[in-house]
Amino acid sequence: MAWRGALGNRFRVAVAREHDGRRWSEMTDSGELRPRLFEYVELRLPDLQALDRATTVFIMSVSPIEVHGPHLPVGTDVFVSEELAGRYIAALAARHPELTFVKLPSLHCGSDALPVPGSLSVPAPHLEGVLVAYGRGLAKQGFHYLFVADNHGGPRHQMAIEAAARTLWRRHKFYLIDPFGVDYRFMVQHDPDFLRRAGLAPGACGDDADNHAGTNETSLMLACAPSRVSPDYRAVPPSRLPERRTGAADVVAGLGRLLRAVGGWVLGRDLEHLANTLAWIGDPAMKPYMGDPSKASAEAGEAMLAARVETAVGLFERALASGGREPVHITPMLWGVRFLRRLPE
Repeated sequence: MAWRGALGNRFRVAVAREHDGRRWSEMTDSGELRPRLFEYVELRLPDLQALDRATTVFIMSVSPIEVHGPHLPVGTDVFVSEELAGRYIAALAARHPELTFVKLPSLHCGSDALPVPGSLSVPAPHLEGVLVAYGRGLAKQGFHYLFVADNHGGPRHQMAIEAAARTLWRRHKFYLIDPFGVDYRFMVQHDPDFLRRAGLAPGACGDDADNHAGTNETSLMLACAPSRVSPDYRAVPPSRLPERRTGAADVVAGLGRLLRAVGGWVLGRDLEHLANTLAWIGDPAMKPYMGDPSKASAEAGEAMLAARVETAVGLFERALASGGREPVHITPMLWGVRFLRRLPE
């Protein structure tokens, strides 16, 4: 009996067969070992029961359907996260050939999608509840790991995922890990090591000035799914942050400055990011993208993907090494005001 699954756009199909009571991974034409990879929805009950609870890792993409300017599809975050899922599997399998991977169907939902017609946003409590339910269902079967691929920087989206992760750890000692909560902070706050690994500079790394469908995300799509990028992307004019903040953006920026002045550096910087986001989406002349798509390149996208895979593998290996003894918690942007995820969108 054989089960088949895909490793994203750039990876070969994996085939695992039962033979004499053992699973074997086939070799590629170049002699490389293909990961043992199954699609969850294709497994029968005996197949699920046969999976080794200690060495089976579940992978799921979680990102919203959201407008990404005039040049990228509304499924941009989905396409990038699915590519990342394949790369996570390939990287982990190369380092841990004992692992078996099971791919759950992608969850095409997320919170704080860009508030323009065409985006489909899901309130954070709903997203959090779905992830807790998925994790609980896997934990009750005796499994331990659900690794998430994600490409959405919405603050309440990231809060919801980490809140679900901490609930699952507290209740079941189950690992749900979304590395983008780490990467996005690195991008926004210009972590020097991350920018060095990615070979990218401020303004082109997905930071506040390049926050949405700009240089970074257009580069990611050129690397992941170039046929889905409009051929006119180089003609799309830059979108810049407003020169002046008004209303809620100005209030939040002031609160951030106050917190930094009294030593609340982490939350103060996070609020600066929120102020920039509010200034952008509150601008009457807002464009549905932020940054300069014309500067994008597939090479920059590949560099960003490689840096993000490196972050992810480090987090995943911490969980694998701990084996349920220690949590692997992430502090996403604005975690200090995570109560905001309960507010309606």
